[in-house]
Amino acid sequence: MSINRRQFLRYTGGAALFPNLIRDALAVPANNRTGTLADVEHVVIFMQENRSFDHYFGTLSGVRGFDDPRAIRLPTGLPVWYQPDGAGGYVLPFHFDAKNTSALSLGTDHTWKGAQATWQGWDAWVPKKTAQSMGYFDRGDLPFYYALADAFTICDAYHCSIFGATDPNRLYALTGSNQGWIGTMGKLYNMDAGGFFNGDPALDNIAPEVTATAPNWRTYAEVLEANQVSWKVYQEWDNYGDNYLAYFRNYRVNADGTRLSPEAPLYRKARTLAPGSNADNARSSTADWLINDFAEDVRNNRLPQVSWICSPNDYTEHSPNSPNAGEQITARLLAALVANPEVWSKTVLLLMYDENDGFFDHMPPNLAPLNPSMGKTTLADIGAHETYQGEPVGLGPRVPMLVISPWSRGGKVCSQLFDHTSQLRFLEEWLVQGLGKQRASVSCDLISPWRRAVCGDLTSAFDFSAPNNGWPASVPSTAAYARVSGKPYPQPPAMQSVPRQEAGTRIACPLPYQLSVSGRVAGPRQFALSFANSGQAGAAFIVYSSLRKDGPWYYTVEAGKRIDNEPWQWQGDAYDLTVHGANGFLRQFTGRLADTAPELETRYDNGNLILLLSNRDACRFTVKDNAYGAATTIHTVQAGQVEKVSCNLSNSDSWYDFSITCADNPHWLRRIAGHVETGRPSRTDPSSGAKSPISDKA
Repeated sequence: MSINRRQFLRYTGGAALFPNLIRDALAVPANNRTGTLADVEHVVIFMQENRSFDHYFGTLSGVRGFDDPRAIRLPTGLPVWYQPDGAGGYVLPFHFDAKNTSALSLGTDHTWKGAQATWQGWDAWVPKKTAQSMGYFDRGDLPFYYALADAFTICDAYHCSIFGATDPNRLYALTGSNQGWIGTMGKLYNMDAGGFFNGDPALDNIAPEVTATAPNWRTYAEVLEANQVSWKVYQEWDNYGDNYLAYFRNYRVNADGTRLSPEAPLYRKARTLAPGSNADNARSSTADWLINDFAEDVRNNRLPQVSWICSPNDYTEHSPNSPNAGEQITARLLAALVANPEVWSKTVLLLMYDENDGFFDHMPPNLAPLNPSMGKTTLADIGAHETYQGEPVGLGPRVPMLVISPWSRGGKVCSQLFDHTSQLRFLEEWLVQGLGKQRASVSCDLISPWRRAVCGDLTSAFDFSAPNNGWPASVPSTAAYARVSGKPYPQPPAMQSVPRQEAGTRIACPLPYQLSVSGRVAGPRQFALSFANSGQAGAAFIVYSSLRKDGPWYYTVEAGKRIDNEPWQWQGDAYDLTVHGANGFLRQFTGRLADTAPELETRYDNGNLILLLSNRDACRFTVKDNAYGAATTIHTVQAGQVEKVSCNLSNSDSWYDFSITCADNPHWLRRIAGHVETGRPSRTDPSSGAKSPISDKA
């Protein structure tokens, strides 16, 4: 399919044509020369500002959003949605009125989390981030982003790298680490050296002197440069300071301290502005310079192998800038790609957000266990920069992530755990598998062992072997956008109600997980858990207890490894532990230590579940389905015997949620829930969106 310049400019110049344009895009088949990652020729990374996953996509069907059937409970015993307001009440997530309030321009505090103790109950949102942190948008507010989710793949377990501001998160995205740097007042602050680097975010040619505290570790762009992989940063003069490569010393001065020439590769590729863009020629930010520069490279088949996009200020989605402005620039970038079908057929566009701005998300992030009181890991080393002043650094809250490409179409959901370092892991895999580079030469050596263990490389979000199956029929245009002023501040409604998710399931990408957790009475006042991971990727678990105040606890188990007999001590006779893992995995263990202890083991069999029930004495077990309609069954097990119970999960797309009780031991309860992976695509959790499990506060 060829295209002339007039057609190209028509496609890239305005939002009115986007529905037709994207419909044309859906008809372009993916490059399928090898059926592997090698078919990708261009990766475009577009990081926007300051939105959480629930804030944007909590109402989207099929994702782990507002109808999450296995969300955590707060220390109060209430579901996570009932966030304490500090005055004896609570604030539920509430819909932002984008028309009649200033919701489109609102932001909250998004500095470093401070003490982990403040957040261990995941109940500090309103006191620390205000009631406005609980506001969210829906499909009517974000039509184009929801349309992209309907057409491509959304990742609903993608977290920012640190519970903090833009600076350290963008450093993770560009280098794999923040090396102990924390964002403060829009500047980079070196915690180790104790000083600021006052870089010039406008990137003009009159750069300030570089100080001794300027960042000076290796960026991934330098890895690309060393491997002769083409790359470029697309930006205008007012890029909101989001080109963090420009803060690094090697992009500003030579080894002898003299100013770097504009012709030097790092300057030319990272600091050059789009033609026509400069502060002297400033006008209201339109993104025209950036879009024209990007579009011309696409049209002339000179798009680099790796591109980073930095939005102009008005389009970043950082308050007071409207989310709809972000939709508009995203649509224009996609339009530029689609206008050259040959390029689009070989391109991956990754859209994600640097941090959550303080907006609420209901899924607590996994953390590296720093000491035995916090948990345990099979890793010999978690990495030096996973701790800052004794506090665990990350992960941070969930943020939106859309994988937009001809290999990720179909309105899918990928629920593997990711963070910003996953972008670099994807580039590593692509350079090794696709371009034949040596792994040692393209490895980002600053990514910590812990992040490499638990965060994926994004490849599970793609289907390279059979990508050319149908697209959705149509995509709506972007919404109007503008900064909003002079309107009331959005407030929670007087009559609060639990938010609801859209009904329906989506295609679920196959995941590399095969997890199991078992528990047993291990001695006087002691109950122990064993964690096993027979999957192909490392797994992270969070353990909660309603009977203890010193949790939660964090466990990391590498692929093919296990942690056995981790003990918990109990002051009384009762025990209660609940384990949360990837993609809705849940195990609950409740009982009394003095009772005879029934035993339960779980196994997987080609998408189905097998329960092994046993007890020292004869026992009658009841297996009850909590969500998917399977019949309740009763099993009498003789003393010392083991009964095998096969659970056919074909009617629930291999999802399960069972409570197992014992008639002869009324305090004993095991709840097991999750999804059995088969290596094949499946469907998202059918219990999400079908009902609202959080409406019952009991």
